[in-house]
Amino acid sequence: MRANQKGLDNRQAGFGGIGILVSVVLHALLLVAILWGWESSEEPQKRRVTPKYVQAKLVEIKPKTKPKPAAKPKQKVIDLTKKRKEAERRKRREQEKAKRLAREKAEKERKAKAAREKAAKDKAAREKAAKEKAARDKAAREKAERLEREQDLQRQIDQEMQAEREALLAEQQAEEDQMVAQSFIGLIAQRIENNWSRPASARKGMQVELRIQLVPTGRVINVTVVKSSGNAAFDRSAEQAVKKAEQFPELKQLPPAVFERNFRQLRLVFNPKDLRL
Repeated sequence: MRANQKGLDNRQAGFGGIGILVSVVLHALLLVAILWGWESSEEPQKRRVTPKYVQAKLVEIKPKTKPKPAAKPKQKVIDLTKKRKEAERRKRREQEKAKRLAREKAEKERKAKAAREKAAKDKAAREKAAKEKAARDKAAREKAERLEREQDLQRQIDQEMQAEREALLAEQQAEEDQMVAQSFIGLIAQRIENNWSRPASARKGMQVELRIQLVPTGRVINVTVVKSSGNAAFDRSAEQAVKKAEQFPELKQLPPAVFERNFRQLRLVFNPKDLRL
């Protein structure tokens, strides 16, 4: 620092000397110019020239303000230890970041795997429940169908048995009704024969089939010949015998079904037994 100050003082002293030297040179030049002008004025014409005066002024050169010494650039000191530590810290941060990302990725993968496993389990559970429900429904449906078949079969058996019973009863009833009807038909035939007047042309073996229309009271409504005997007199005599009988009150005892089935339109073959040749 002191050496710099001393150098600065020397420069300032040098500047002062230069200033004096410059002043002396200027004055010398001024003097030469005056003398040259004086000699030039002594020409043959001898013109009188008024000398010009030049006022010289001593210029004092002031020393310049001391410039501030320029700050010397500081040499950059590279701290290898600090850089190494910073690199290590950066490396640790990167490693920690990588670990954190790896943990986050692993956590996401774990959650995704858990979600997939849960979805698979739920799906398997739903499928199992659906299969079990389908099996139960199938078993219930098969049971219901089996019961329905059994019931249908039982109903069919019952219906067949009932039909057989009814048929048997109907057959028995028909036989009974037929026996009753035959007895009443025999009674009617006997009554007609009792009211018959034999014509002279009647011969043994003659018979005529008549249709006799009756009402439940046994009254005869009409009588017609269905199949002639071949002898008109014999046929007329049979018709007259039915009309003469007029009513068969015994028919009132018959059940309506028996009457309707056998006597509403009674077909009677009239064949007297006492016919001779």
